[in-house]
Amino acid sequence: MFRKRLDHMTSPGRARREDIRFLEAHVGGPPAGRIRALRRLLKTLSADTYVLDRKGTLDGIVAISYQRSFSLGGLIANVDAIESLRSGQAERLADLELLTECATQRAKRRGCVAIHMSVTNPDAREVLLNQGFAAGEPRLERTLRSEGTEQ
Repeated sequence: MFRKRLDHMTSPGRARREDIRFLEAHVGGPPAGRIRALRRLLKTLSADTYVLDRKGTLDGIVAISYQRSFSLGGLIANVDAIESLRSGQAERLADLELLTECATQRAKRRGCVAIHMSVTNPDAREVLLNQGFAAGEPRLERTLRSEGTEQ
């Protein structure tokens, strides 16, 4: 089960090992390698995963990785995933705002010079634009995962 939190908890907390079973359904990649990938992500110092937990129910996730940027001259935060799991539109938007603020504050504490977010969810995009994010250069991507690979 999920770790116990106070009923009035309204800010995201760092994901822990006991959250892995829940997070497994929300991480990408081949199903056979998801638990191992999550264990690695939760242990590494170059990534943070935060969950929004209310009364034993996980309502949201934000995953951040950090890398040095030659072109920007410092550490940058990359928000890899941001998701509200609640059903109501107003609740989802409020959670996305909270998760975005969590990611931004964490990046500032880490000394990041920029924060990047890749989002496909229109609600998340609206929240980001309202919080001062701007559309940047499009990225080109290529998967290096072979079909059936568990990594």
